[in-house]
Amino acid sequence: MTDVRAPGRGRTVRWALLAALTPMAASGCLLAPSHPVPPYFGARADGDTIVVKIPVCPTDEIRRVEVYDVDDDEHDAPRVVWWASGPTSPSVRAGVVTLWTGAGFARHSPRPAGSSVPPHIGVSYQDPAGDGRDDVFTVRTLGKAKLGAGEYWTRDGARTEAQIDGQLGCGAQRKSATTPAG
Repeated sequence: MTDVRAPGRGRTVRWALLAALTPMAASGCLLAPSHPVPPYFGARADGDTIVVKIPVCPTDEIRRVEVYDVDDDEHDAPRVVWWASGPTSPSVRAGVVTLWTGAGFARHSPRPAGSSVPPHIGVSYQDPAGDGRDDVFTVRTLGKAKLGAGEYWTRDGARTEAQIDGQLGCGAQRKSATTPAG
């Protein structure tokens, strides 16, 4: 049987395909997502209290923290379970927030009843410009996490405050907010 394709046609199609894909590959569209993975927060359960480590640089400023119901699809915006604003302590300024207590904040909402804390919570913060970050945690997972002293559960496993802040590449990192200077 004789090949009836036009001579060089296969080569032409391959070059056309390569020419079309090269700009996309150079832009990273074929090899990696166009948006980088956001930095993760860390959290740990201490009894019925949750302590969250928000990744911050020494120059970052937290204005407000909110905890919201990730699974709330009944409202336009997810239901806020708890909030606090106006940091007053060095540990909160370093991104260590004890949920439900309001410790280290000038203003905060009342502690939610245990039954009103959803199984999946989102924790977000805002800086003075209204920008910020957020992350999501499963409360049950936090309660079961086996963590060492100074560790927080993240989507990448157990991490320290320095590792959580280190994602941001801030240069000189501040000392741990919960470790005494010495």
